[in-house]
Amino acid sequence: MKIKLKEKNLEMTVNSYGAYIEKFTKDKKPIFFPKLLIKIKDELKTRGGMHPCLPNFGKSEIKDLAQHGFGRISFWDIEQKNENSIKLKLEGKDEYENTLYYIKYKIEDSSLKIDFKIENKSDKDLPIGPGFHPYFYVDKDFKIKGLDLEKIDLENTYFLKEKKAYLESKYFNIIIENENFEEFAIWTDYKGEYLCLEPCLNGPSFTKKINNPYILEKGKNFRGKIKISIKEK
Repeated sequence: MKIKLKEKNLEMTVNSYGAYIEKFTKDKKPIFFPKLLIKIKDELKTRGGMHPCLPNFGKSEIKDLAQHGFGRISFWDIEQKNENSIKLKLEGKDEYENTLYYIKYKIEDSSLKIDFKIENKSDKDLPIGPGFHPYFYVDKDFKIKGLDLEKIDLENTYFLKEKKAYLESKYFNIIIENENFEEFAIWTDYKGEYLCLEPCLNGPSFTKKINNPYILEKGKNFRGKIKISIKEK
């Protein structure tokens, strides 16, 4: 189900399939590159919007999980909604069947506020490595404060160990602030007007090389917050 949210000059479309933000604009100008299919070589790839990466961010080589987890390919229940916010709930699957996931999206004061929680109701400790995957709408002149992008190979993903990032996009100056997340993955394949500046707990922690996920103890919760502020250039 697609739900439209609105607050003053902000508009957003959220799909309960995948808890996926498909469109996000201010004054009708895109903040996120809108979700669509792009043909890359002989394959159609989904690009745009923003989806959660739950319970893992990136590839999973230490657990039998899809890339970026099952959150983005599952139907979420709508627990609550009003004009400018929505709260979604998802029950875990397979080894994670006794986990619960909650996401709240709220737009207000020229910002998107994301509040999420993971509950481990199982009888064992479980590894997690959550994140979010926004595609910001940019042109060739985009900038990230503090980085010399000419010296970085963004197609192979660059990890910025910061809790706050500043992006100069095509139409806006954007600030992303993390609470309980430690870094950003920065990526683009240069196939469209998008840049992924992805807040995540601890990067590609489910890979064999890193293998350092956060261990969510049985009976415990993990909470996080993200704020994306949009300012005029």
